[in-house]
Amino acid sequence: MKVLLLGIMLFLAGNNLIAQKPFSGVLKYKASITIPDTNVVYKTWGVTIYTNDTVVRLETETDQFGVQVYIRNIQLNKAYLLLELDGNKYAIQTDLTKKSDSISRGYTVKKKFGSKKIAGVKARKYFVKDDNTVGFYCYFAKKMNGKFLQVYPEVKTLAVDYYIPSEDGLIHYELIEKKDEVVNRDLFGIPSDYKRISFEEFMHVFYSTNEQ
Repeated sequence: MKVLLLGIMLFLAGNNLIAQKPFSGVLKYKASITIPDTNVVYKTWGVTIYTNDTVVRLETETDQFGVQVYIRNIQLNKAYLLLELDGNKYAIQTDLTKKSDSISRGYTVKKKFGSKKIAGVKARKYFVKDDNTVGFYCYFAKKMNGKFLQVYPEVKTLAVDYYIPSEDGLIHYELIEKKDEVVNRDLFGIPSDYKRISFEEFMHVFYSTNEQ
């Protein structure tokens, strides 16, 4: 449970304010995990990002909780994860200014020669090497700000085709659709029927519920 929550938060961790053209619209990613040492995909799910350039709403498909919603205010560097547990609705608050880098520093990122278009977005090639893998290639947009989805802080633009190591293997995220449009501002609010609670308070509620 705790790994799931941290994984969702990891997907949108960080705040990167480089000068880029403002973007309002929708970014859809396909996520997948393959069986280690094979090319066999055993799990896939969708991730959708809505943004008005200052607030981000992330929707992640999960087996246990359905579609999970994560809302982050880029300017305030605060975020909420919306969850339902035993009929109760919680908005789990995270102050991102108090978090250290979400990804371990046991890796290197190097720009490589090469580029390609991914979902219509021009992207540059990078090579990422960590302590536990032989390394993998990732692609980052040439002209889109990375503040909506900061994966490896060394690269300041949007990750559009990349990998994140996990206990289950490498998770592959690939942008499959980009839409420029005005997003309904209501998507970025916390519903009134959700109780705002800290991550520590929620974990206490979660473990107390499971012990009953």
